[in-house]
Amino acid sequence: MKIIIISHTFQLRYYYRRWELFAQQHPDVDVVLLAPEKFTFHRNRLYSYGSSETGEGTTIDEGNFHIRTFRMRSIKGMWVSPDFKRIFKEENPDLIYHLGTQHQISLVQIGKIVKRLRLHAKIALFSMRGPVSDLENMRRTRSYGFIEWAARYYVAKYVTKYVNKHYDAVFCHYPDAVASFRKEGFDGPIYMQTQVGVNTEWFYPNEEWGREIRERYNVGDAYLFGSASRFTLDKGIDDVIEALPKEGNWKYLMMGTGSESDIKRLKDKIHERGFEDRIIMPGFIDRLEMPKYWNAVDCAIHVPHTTPHWVETFSLSAIQPMATKKPIIANTSGSVPYQVGPDALVVAEGDIQQLHDRICWVLEHQEEAKAIGEKLYNRAISCFSVEHLNQMFYDTLQDVLKDRYDEAKVDMATYKTLEQR
Repeated sequence: MKIIIISHTFQLRYYYRRWELFAQQHPDVDVVLLAPEKFTFHRNRLYSYGSSETGEGTTIDEGNFHIRTFRMRSIKGMWVSPDFKRIFKEENPDLIYHLGTQHQISLVQIGKIVKRLRLHAKIALFSMRGPVSDLENMRRTRSYGFIEWAARYYVAKYVTKYVNKHYDAVFCHYPDAVASFRKEGFDGPIYMQTQVGVNTEWFYPNEEWGREIRERYNVGDAYLFGSASRFTLDKGIDDVIEALPKEGNWKYLMMGTGSESDIKRLKDKIHERGFEDRIIMPGFIDRLEMPKYWNAVDCAIHVPHTTPHWVETFSLSAIQPMATKKPIIANTSGSVPYQVGPDALVVAEGDIQQLHDRICWVLEHQEEAKAIGEKLYNRAISCFSVEHLNQMFYDTLQDVLKDRYDEAKVDMATYKTLEQR
């Protein structure tokens, strides 16, 4: 069988590596990734990723794994491609799979091309959505001018109606996203299968890496808490600083960066609490360096806040430390409790006293916390590792192509692949 997968991220090996591994795991599938000829990453999220990054599309043609490039044409902040018709006709795939959001106008373009060319291909999409991108919420709240809001809203409404009628399957991150698709009228197969996951080639326990980072920042024998995020209020870093105890032999590795005002706000808060010598701010950490930093940490903390315009839908800052056997203090915001599961140390969103108590418990029960880290490691590998996701996608693919829907294959956190049964 042949599948086409479309994403603006496929210039970077960090993002296309999963599908390269998928092709290796399943030589009976011909995998064609479509990447833009040029794309600027993180233009609107510089503080999550350090800086913008313009990627040049890479062409690869190796066995059953291929990357082809396409031109992008911008339409009101979204895009279509003048090359899709030609590429689809040449490749004649069994499935076309679009990764992005559920409101992209390119979803409509893809569906119309498939119909016009009378291809036998199924079409599916993956969306990073959470409830804040529901049409109802878009209608109720807005953070930009009326004309721009109206254009975005009515395009989203049009795309939603088209997807509901013409798409064969939907993939998303977590249960609230499934509920959103159902509420807005999609009655076809929906699967909770993240497209990011954790690559165990890169993220795994490594004591030497941990020692390297601890020595670099003079951590010594202190118990090291850690987080990785942008420094905006919605990421909950302020809560962590407020919740840290005055007593105890601890330090906090606060990875990430933000605007000048974000950094000033947090530094002022650190100064107010007298934690200048305890909180380490290494700045933005390159994605391929993150395994070293998570190995240095003793316990991760991830406590974001839901806002009218943003909600956590699948955080790498939760599953990456899990893959290095770290316990996590997490909260009830968005996808976080789904990701970390029942064994993590979960507190109510925004409850600083609960967060303080959990931090103190970890400091007083370090061996018990370490045992929690072992359980979270097992969850990361069995639920969210690239290997698990690839096998699950392969099993699901058979059903999508044959118009079957097996509810046992819906949830990546509970689905057992054939090898696990």
